[in-house]
Amino acid sequence: NKYIPSTSKRGLADIMGTYRGLSLHIEIKIGKDEQSEDQKKIEAEVVQSGGLYFIARDFDSFFTWFNQFDNGR
Repeated sequence: NKYIPSTSKRGLADIMGTYRGLSLHIEIKIGKDEQSEDQKKIEAEVVQSGGLYFIARDFDSFFTWFNQFDNGR
């Protein structure tokens, strides 16, 4: 068994997708888990480019966020 490091960019959100032409980035945080500096940089890049970024700590808050932006379109 040999460790093989990831080739993905550090700080990318856990879930990424496109919905109705918008780039969505969802970072999942459990308990006291906080964003890393790399994740904060990615968040700023996403928002600056017109994408949506959300830190989900539970499903209900994610569902509310998603419906707020979805219903506003």
